[in-house]
Amino acid sequence: MKIKLLFVNAMLIMAVLGAKAQNAEQPKKIPSTYDRSSITFLYMKVPGENHVQEVESKIGSIVFSDKFYNNNMETLSFDAPFSRTSTEVVPQEAVKKYLTDQKVAKSIISLWYNRQEDGSMSMDKIFDRGMFNATDAAYIKAQSTKLGNAVLQDYGSRLVGRSYIMVLDYQNVKTMQEAKMNNMHGWQATAVGYLFKINYTEETQNALYDCWIYPEDSPAVKAEKIKKFEQLEIPLEFVTKTSVPIVASQPNPDTQIGRFIKQKSDDVLLQELVQKGYDETIYNLEKSHEDFMVKTTIHQVNPIRVKIGKKEGLKCDHRYFAYEYVYNEKTNTTEPRFRGVIRATSKIVDNRQVATGEMPTSTFYQTAGRKLQTGYLVRQQNDMGLEVLAGFEMGEVGGVYGRADFRLGRFVGIRSLFVFGEVGFQTKEYDILSLATEDVSFTHYGAGIAKGFMLTRNVELRPYVGIGQESATSDAIEAANTGNYTTLYLRLGGNLALNLKHNIQLMGGIGTYSFISNASNDNGDLGVTWDEVFPDRGGVSTLLGVKIMF
Repeated sequence: MKIKLLFVNAMLIMAVLGAKAQNAEQPKKIPSTYDRSSITFLYMKVPGENHVQEVESKIGSIVFSDKFYNNNMETLSFDAPFSRTSTEVVPQEAVKKYLTDQKVAKSIISLWYNRQEDGSMSMDKIFDRGMFNATDAAYIKAQSTKLGNAVLQDYGSRLVGRSYIMVLDYQNVKTMQEAKMNNMHGWQATAVGYLFKINYTEETQNALYDCWIYPEDSPAVKAEKIKKFEQLEIPLEFVTKTSVPIVASQPNPDTQIGRFIKQKSDDVLLQELVQKGYDETIYNLEKSHEDFMVKTTIHQVNPIRVKIGKKEGLKCDHRYFAYEYVYNEKTNTTEPRFRGVIRATSKIVDNRQVATGEMPTSTFYQTAGRKLQTGYLVRQQNDMGLEVLAGFEMGEVGGVYGRADFRLGRFVGIRSLFVFGEVGFQTKEYDILSLATEDVSFTHYGAGIAKGFMLTRNVELRPYVGIGQESATSDAIEAANTGNYTTLYLRLGGNLALNLKHNIQLMGGIGTYSFISNASNDNGDLGVTWDEVFPDRGGVSTLLGVKIMF
């Protein structure tokens, strides 16, 4: 009955996620062009909160993403304009009011136009950024016109309208000891991000140009234009809020795992925590905000190559959806049709340069879909990197089985590398130490490393190695009142996955359970192997299940 319920629940989850996946695969409209956005980063601190000064001391060392133009100001932090204990204040509204009162949007526009103390402005930065923003296709097209690079420079004007402010709030900052994780050291927190956009309309732009000071302007005219600029209001709009838990920690050096790890100081781990708060907030914003999703085309196939790289913030295993534009006779329009999924390899180019028509390419590999063609549109589609498997194992060690794999590529630079955790439940009859034959309930749980290899576009082989612990209990064991029997096991095997959809797979696998320690209970080592307590336990088990990827 439990197994039936498990698969019914898995099917229900598949139905729900399948519907969501369909929406992601077949969006009604995808912008075919991509322009770089700019971000002004601000840290919002709450004076008196736990570790606020330590966190603030690390803000200036954040490495900001190359994907965005950096519009940071001299001061990166400000005091929160509200109290955590207030239940009436809406945080994003309070933050927006603060930014508006401080005229932050006007300061950012001043950065764009290089506004000086005398009120003079220039287009130099906008022209430079317009050139840097241009793709090879735009460059080649511009060279065929009389205006040439001037066309690309003019692109910069539209970039001003893609100016964002990201306010980051590190909440509930705790050391591992404060979080009651006594075998660990380091930090944990929640990074809450507020994203705002400067509402730079054509009307606002015209009002700004009315404030433009020319060399031939008289002192009276200059004074009048400076006054106009002081009165100029540049509005902000709230876009979205994100929240992500972050951890930067290590096992203590006196633990079994910790003694094999190069130890970092708590100060270094705090810097990692602060950096991770920024990185993960950006990654989450990229999932849902269209302006932050890179769009381009496939430049080459076999292997798949795309003209993006560090300039677009590309990292190993970043996910992109591929689309083909197909003509619809009914609507007399072309519509994007989902064709597959590609991910970046570790071969990511440093393309942080102005386009010349010969921009280098990064290499991708395909994980789902049909054969792709040169010219297909690809669109950034960040995922959580989490894969959840529900299934059933058959063998001497068997029963209901669950596993969660987490993709490490964007953190370590190795494609299709995973860390996994597993758990299994089984009830089986055993003759325990030749004393009594009865049903024994087993629970095993473990963790390990896995590496995926795409055999075809829709079939993946994933070998793995792991270690875990199995626990056993029965009426006789419970009657002894000495605790459950436990032992350690080594796990080797491989899973084969067949795509049913890009995010749903049918799984089959084979693996071995090798029990590597004596049985023990609350009294310690029992002096007998697991096989002596539970005869013939271990060996090869096969797996069948369904996996869903988030």
